[in-house]
Amino acid sequence: MGVHKPGTILEVSAGPHDRKNAVVSLSCDGECVSGGRHTLFELDASGKPGASVPCQCVPTCDCEDEECGCEAGQLTWVVPELKAGEVKRYVLGEAAESCGCGCGDTSGVQIDLKPGEQADFLVNGELFTSYIVKEGIARPYCYPVIGPGGAEVTELAKRDHPHHKSLYVAHGAVNGFDNWSEMEGHASTINREVVVTAQGPVYGEILAMNDWVSPKGKELLQEITAIRVYNFPGCCRLMDWDITWWACYGGVFLGDTKEAGTISVRLIESMHVINGGTFRNSYGGVNEEECWGKRAEWVDYYGPIASGIGGVAIFDHPENLRYPTYWHVRNYGLFTANQWGIHDFTNDWSQRGDYALEEGDALNFRFRLYIHEGDTFHADVAAKYLDYIYPPKVKVVEG
Repeated sequence: MGVHKPGTILEVSAGPHDRKNAVVSLSCDGECVSGGRHTLFELDASGKPGASVPCQCVPTCDCEDEECGCEAGQLTWVVPELKAGEVKRYVLGEAAESCGCGCGDTSGVQIDLKPGEQADFLVNGELFTSYIVKEGIARPYCYPVIGPGGAEVTELAKRDHPHHKSLYVAHGAVNGFDNWSEMEGHASTINREVVVTAQGPVYGEILAMNDWVSPKGKELLQEITAIRVYNFPGCCRLMDWDITWWACYGGVFLGDTKEAGTISVRLIESMHVINGGTFRNSYGGVNEEECWGKRAEWVDYYGPIASGIGGVAIFDHPENLRYPTYWHVRNYGLFTANQWGIHDFTNDWSQRGDYALEEGDALNFRFRLYIHEGDTFHADVAAKYLDYIYPPKVKVVEG
């Protein structure tokens, strides 16, 4: 995309869909002349700069050369509204005086990292969730997860399924070991390190390095997970998970089982179907009878919470294995994207979800969680999914 400097004009096109609070990004392939410290202004119909727009530029160079000095980055911001076919223009201003990371500031998304314990995501000074990695747990998880009106939307380790810990990653058949349950002899996920990779007015992000190990401590695979939380307007939240399983300790065999969730959620009891909750998939299926074991681009689970009606939608990315994924989603609040348990879902042992990684290979998954108020229709979940897989297009038109 070239080098972006003050005076560069950027154009955002809605495309064929209405947009509301859509995340947009632009990559800079060359050196970022502002060192990542940008300001952005919306242009009015006459081309004059208007209000400033919160934006964030984060380095994207993954070069291992310490003397590289490259400051290539990705500029990200949120467009409040665009009608189908509409175009909006912005201009880059002079470099911001601050570093752009929000140091000493409570605005945007900040991360309070407590090494060896947890990473707290704070959105405009208020806790959204904590990524828990403390010693002695079976595997890392996010808890609490705060939704509309400050109400919790997930629950932790209820008696019926103590391994359902709010929001987590797990698989019940890894080289023959169970890294899903917490029954005797289960495998575990051990966190090695958590680093903060971004924080600022638009989003905060952590990178977690985890080892999956057998009951006797033998390494099975390495999990590298990035979790990004956006400063989404209003009471809703967007959360992106980028999960990589790397066979760096030898070959990995991922077995066919419904007892798995590449991304897994256990919703608060008040949202369960028996208590008035509902879930819908992208094809219109409703609740367990029409959604469990079925493939779909997304599922949205909503119901009563302390502040009214709230919901959690999980979006599957088109580049994920076996897209659209199968869903292990239950009336009692379990909600997982599961690419693995195909024989369970089809009731046909000739159809298998097994998958093998040769040593050195990696498997990547991306998911977005949309935590919202209201039901599927009020929250416009289908439109938010299109924003995820077909975001508004951004291009440089001047500068």
